[in-house]
Amino acid sequence: MDGRLRGRIVGNVMRTYVANTLLAVSCLLTPDCGRDLDVGSDVLWSSRFEGGNFAEWTPVPFGFGNESATAPNTIEVSSERAHQGTYAAKLTVSGTATNPGGIGSSLVQNGGLPIQAYYSAWYYLPQSVTVGVYWVIMKFRAALGDPPTQGELFDVNLTSPSAGVMSLRLYDHRNGDLPVLDASADASAPPAVPVNAWFQLEAFYRDADDSTGHLTLWLNGKQILDWQGATGLTTWVAWDVVSVGDKLTPEPAILYVDDCAVSRTRVGPAGLLAE
Repeated sequence: MDGRLRGRIVGNVMRTYVANTLLAVSCLLTPDCGRDLDVGSDVLWSSRFEGGNFAEWTPVPFGFGNESATAPNTIEVSSERAHQGTYAAKLTVSGTATNPGGIGSSLVQNGGLPIQAYYSAWYYLPQSVTVGVYWVIMKFRAALGDPPTQGELFDVNLTSPSAGVMSLRLYDHRNGDLPVLDASADASAPPAVPVNAWFQLEAFYRDADDSTGHLTLWLNGKQILDWQGATGLTTWVAWDVVSVGDKLTPEPAILYVDDCAVSRTRVGPAGLLAE
């Protein structure tokens, strides 16, 4: 586990809450506090790219992990932007107008993920992008079909509902779009995604072949989707942090990713365990 994210839960729930509150307040007053954020012992794995490479994406607990890019797309560790620390992953997608069909760059974890967990990643869009067909930034895959094989399941997409505005939608490969709405704003409007600012996308995913399957999404700590139903047929789970697009303008489309984590408890936008 990344030493900068590890921590211990001490005392009872009230003592933990008070400690986390004091830490959050001190972070507001200390410029480098992000280097020591405590997200608790429930964090199973994390990636901050501070080693200047992708070594964190091939950990022992999760069977298989990798980074990849289909040319002419690229994936690299960059110091141009960072949510915390010095480095972040830079995913660049080019040529989508002339080579449609889902080309892109990806970071993947699969094979040994738990049946249920929380998945968190921070993203940065340096500019708004017009999405002609789709732009996937997070995926969950599961074992589907009979006999079960690796299949596409849920895609979290960036969209461009109007000029200069970016938003989110969720695509279920079995049933089409699912409503992703910001309940704290207009209940009929999809949530807006900031440009030129880091934002956190966090998901709770439970793999099950019956109605106990579950997917919940939060954008910057606000719940935007809560779905229940059958997901996969086995306990095989894959989580992808990606930039996969079709007809994106302008090109290249750049997406930065940082502070990824898999946890048994919500990380939340403050980097602290939720109550």
